[in-house]
Amino acid sequence: MSLKKYLAFIVVLIAGASSAFGQSCNFTMTGINFGSVNLGVAGAPTTSGTFSATCTGAPNSTITICPNIGDGTGSSLAGNPRYLVNGARNVSYNLYQPSGAIWGSFVWPYAPRAPLLSLTLNAAGSGSLSQTINAQLTSIVALAPAGVYSSVYSGSHTLIDYGYAPGQSCASVSARATRAPFTVTANNNNSCNISTTPMSFGTNANLTTTKTSSNQISVTCTNGVRYTLGLGYGANGGTSPTNRFMVNPGNGQKIIYGIYQNSSMTLPWGITSGSDVVSGTATGLTQSYTAYGQIPVQATPNGGAYSDTVVITLTY
Repeated sequence: MSLKKYLAFIVVLIAGASSAFGQSCNFTMTGINFGSVNLGVAGAPTTSGTFSATCTGAPNSTITICPNIGDGTGSSLAGNPRYLVNGARNVSYNLYQPSGAIWGSFVWPYAPRAPLLSLTLNAAGSGSLSQTINAQLTSIVALAPAGVYSSVYSGSHTLIDYGYAPGQSCASVSARATRAPFTVTANNNNSCNISTTPMSFGTNANLTTTKTSSNQISVTCTNGVRYTLGLGYGANGGTSPTNRFMVNPGNGQKIIYGIYQNSSMTLPWGITSGSDVVSGTATGLTQSYTAYGQIPVQATPNGGAYSDTVVITLTY
């Protein structure tokens, strides 16, 4: 009788080990604040914010980031412009890539797209980047009242997607997509601009008759601002609205004159609040006022050029 012994052995194949590194990213966007601006004058104020990304994943790999920014609560017109809103008023602006292209989104219905950002991780599998978001107000709204104009980017208004390159496509949104809320604001402050023209009585041989002239004073203030316009008594020692002096610097002689609010010369224009100043409420558009000058009959001084400087005080 013979015995047989059997020895079993296990055949093991160890292939090259492969570890699946999942990618993970966090994103933030700073608020974009134009600060205090005057929406009723020419110009295109600019400001900027920062988009930041911090990612981890496979060492030395590259992650493609799709930073989609939509139209915000202020809405948009075909992606250009976007709008900041205060009640029923809106102000147009837009967000721009450093290249000057509009910073848009792959998931909104308009043509402008988001920039494709590329982040290469280090040997430890981590990395970060930041990208400037430029912003510019693109229109002047003379009728805009003072106040804060804003657009909030929350929820689907920011949808940031990402994935390993080259497989990541911004044309579709993956389950990794996340949000990075922020707000764009501009404070339309109460402000005024003023301009004027000279008042010239021309050339006169004598002052035996009354002489008249006029000039224009233009005021542009933020819509709704209440203001007053006062005219000083002049640089030559005038004592009242009707007792100002033009002086000849060569001989020191004077000519008395006055400035009035009306052409009939019955309402003197001076600097006393509640008495002889002009009051107005701004519309946001330029408002013009006529100042009427009068030289009363008086002794004619020696010939020469006589002048005075009157300071306009705009209070609002």
